[in-house]
Amino acid sequence: MAELRDFLDPREVAQLEKLQVVARRIVDGFLRGIHRSPAKGSSLEYAENRPYVPGDDLRHLDWRSYAKTDRFYLKQFEDETNLRATVALDASGSMSFGSTGVTKLRYASCLAAAIGYLLLEQRDAVGLAVFDEDLRKFVPPRATAENLAGIFDTMETLEPRGETDFGCALPRLAERITPRSLVVLISDLLADPPGILTGVSQLRQRGCVVITLHVMDPAELELPFDSWMVFRDLENSSVEMRLDARDMREIYLEHLAEHREAVRSGCSAAGVDYLFLDVREPFEVALGRFLHLRSRRRSDRR
Repeated sequence: MAELRDFLDPREVAQLEKLQVVARRIVDGFLRGIHRSPAKGSSLEYAENRPYVPGDDLRHLDWRSYAKTDRFYLKQFEDETNLRATVALDASGSMSFGSTGVTKLRYASCLAAAIGYLLLEQRDAVGLAVFDEDLRKFVPPRATAENLAGIFDTMETLEPRGETDFGCALPRLAERITPRSLVVLISDLLADPPGILTGVSQLRQRGCVVITLHVMDPAELELPFDSWMVFRDLENSSVEMRLDARDMREIYLEHLAEHREAVRSGCSAAGVDYLFLDVREPFEVALGRFLHLRSRRRSDRR
């Protein structure tokens, strides 16, 4: 299996200027990693499908085979039903934070671009919803290169601002999307769990498949500071506190663990897939984890 050192540093990839270039590099790197990986299983069920090799048309990848074997195969005689997918991207003020050279919003945008690129290669329709305390921007899903280019342009110019209100923004999104479509929610989920779960439940009530990608920065995960500091709320500039990071670290980490578990278990209870991502994780690895989650869900529904 490909080692982590074989992948590009997320900071290096994220600093490329255009998301179209970023998306292609992430997908190409991911597919190269898959090609290097040894087979983890086989089945006569896939005898009429052949293994993917670089240069093959991505539209013919067999996700059912991937879910069962962790290997990519091309479908020889079977067509998948086209999907309508919307990436719901959190652009609130807290997404501007970054301690590693890449902000959470830039990381999320690069991953969203790669997901959109790969979905379109499979002839799926891709759309974009940008939200903070409300639904800020909505690009309806279409299976065209022009639509994806417009999505890239929108994400390139995003400015993180405002507070997050999942209970308002996601129901507004639910009114705009086609029932039984795919929604990929990418956010740091820095909000009260009941509000988050109220929002995703509205999407589920529309019959949508929802995959939540929870993106956080290592400084938020570890609180690696060892002195008195001024902490400011990035979503409300009037709120700030001067605290000793050493004294509050244990309490903070306990509350963070409780928050993450509340969101994870709430998503599970609502039938929402949940995936946690650290911005230090290479994009190719994050994309592979997302695709494995999606392919497993599709296999379970067959």
